[in-house]
Amino acid sequence: MKKKLFLLSSILLLLSTILWVKDMFEPESKQYKVEYYELQRNAVKKKLQNTNGEEEIAELEAKLAKLQKPKYEIKQILLKGDYSWADQTNGQKTDRCMTCHIDEAKLTASHETVVKDFPFDIYGCTVCHGGTGRALDEEHAHHGIFKHKRAMRQRLDHADVIIDMWEEFATLSLEDDAEWASFKNRTITGEKAIYMGSGKCMRCHTGLTAPHVERWKRVKFESFNVIKEAPDYIKGDVEYRKQCYECHTTGYNKETGTYEEEGITCEACHGPGEVFAYFMDIGKATEGQKIAKITPAYNNCGGTEGCHRSRRHEMRAKFFRNSKEHDPYEWYQPKYKRIVSEALEKRKSATGKVIDSTLPKHNIKFVR
Repeated sequence: MKKKLFLLSSILLLLSTILWVKDMFEPESKQYKVEYYELQRNAVKKKLQNTNGEEEIAELEAKLAKLQKPKYEIKQILLKGDYSWADQTNGQKTDRCMTCHIDEAKLTASHETVVKDFPFDIYGCTVCHGGTGRALDEEHAHHGIFKHKRAMRQRLDHADVIIDMWEEFATLSLEDDAEWASFKNRTITGEKAIYMGSGKCMRCHTGLTAPHVERWKRVKFESFNVIKEAPDYIKGDVEYRKQCYECHTTGYNKETGTYEEEGITCEACHGPGEVFAYFMDIGKATEGQKIAKITPAYNNCGGTEGCHRSRRHEMRAKFFRNSKEHDPYEWYQPKYKRIVSEALEKRKSATGKVIDSTLPKHNIKFVR
């Protein structure tokens, strides 16, 4: 009996060893590489058949020679961040997804909305898709994966899910001072969040947060209407006006020179509303509030990039210094007077007393 058990265990050990050695030399990932290089060789051969130039033929033949003897290596990305056993993570975080998903051109084409901001060789794949980036077989690598956009959106059942992803983006970012709130304009798919428009916000918040909304609507919402009446804006060219769009519109895109909405509306400060509007629509208002109330990173407000930065109106000052037609404060006064007059009227009606309505004088001069 003992001899039979020994023989059986020996056979099992031998079989497991054979399978282990086979997996070492013929890993599952190799089949994807074999298919990829075969397609590449066929593409080069096809080009050779339709090419006449000697120089181009030489280049294609050299490329084909390399493809005939490809190296089936593991491709991995060592991701930034502090990962250790103490944090229940297995050493330095590694993403090996591109060992099997080897066709980078195909990946780039299918990820054109995100790859520019989140290149694979820096952020990897698991930050958005989940799964086990270190694994090299499909079963383990795809465990818990969110393969398509629909699956990614379905995971968004509470705000902490997307906040955790923003924190991971900040950890992986090349910028050492990146804050997780810097990625608040991204959805759970990594794409730029959609601006929903102040009209959607007003459906509920006109009643829910009336004092805040009414004050903002009278001043900031109207700021662009006032700017359009300004003499320097009227006389300015397209590039001059773009400098106004940066701060006095909502959702301004520097690359295209376009914006989502005129004026400083809700999403100018709270960020694009796609994510928190989603929670509102499915009846999870408290989850939406967690995101809507997040203060943007400082650079989004001030610093050198935001609206509240010093010397942001230098181009306006220059216009009025050189202008012989307009008083430097000609444009500011009408709006300023109206706001102060309204405040004085309210105080008068509340107290019944006559209030001095003399406006304060500006003590600033432009030097020509």
